[in-house]
Amino acid sequence: MNSQKKIEQEALETVIVELERNLEVLELNYRKAVTNLKSLRERVETDDLTKLMRRGAFMRKLGDLLIDSKETGDEVQLMMIDIDHFKAVNDNYGHQTGDVVLTRVAELVRQYLRTEDLAGRYGGEEIIVAMQVSSGEAQRIAENIRAAVQAQLQVSSARRQDAERAEAKTFHVTLSMGIASTQDFTYEADVLIGEADAALYRAKRGGRNKVLRAKNIKALSIAELVLEKAAA
Repeated sequence: MNSQKKIEQEALETVIVELERNLEVLELNYRKAVTNLKSLRERVETDDLTKLMRRGAFMRKLGDLLIDSKETGDEVQLMMIDIDHFKAVNDNYGHQTGDVVLTRVAELVRQYLRTEDLAGRYGGEEIIVAMQVSSGEAQRIAENIRAAVQAQLQVSSARRQDAERAEAKTFHVTLSMGIASTQDFTYEADVLIGEADAALYRAKRGGRNKVLRAKNIKALSIAELVLEKAAA
């Protein structure tokens, strides 16, 4: 009887060991799958050129941020950033140079943001940022980004046919920026984007290379905004 129990005990221990090994394999495969899924999601959500979020991914995360912030009462700042005279860069220096400029601007933007802040490529040379900070802090960050780009980025290799034109020899990159706050408007993404965009184009209309807060400008009608964008 004791011998039979011993055999059964050994068999049970063998089964347990085998199950533990299988579990370890499953856990390893699960971790690999999670890592692969995360990598795939990042590739899908990340813009190839700027390494910022694609517009769709940004909008989804912005929606989540605004919902959470509304529940907690935290203030969210939405920032629209546009490279001044970007068309002139492409026309005078080539689209490859334009890509380099956009990439460097994106890198400088990321340098001044925290891990939890959101940054995406909204379209063309326009970058969108959302952060859970005060209005004053957002203004400070925006001014630091603007100043860094102005100080560090310039293009000095014009196309050969333009080499003799003084204005084409060196192009100093600058940014125009607009900021809208949930404290001044609403927790609705479309409203914040519209207000920040209006401030951005008012900055361009006012001479470019500046940061404007949406609450500090007069409301623009849709027709006025369209005209400003066409002239920018």
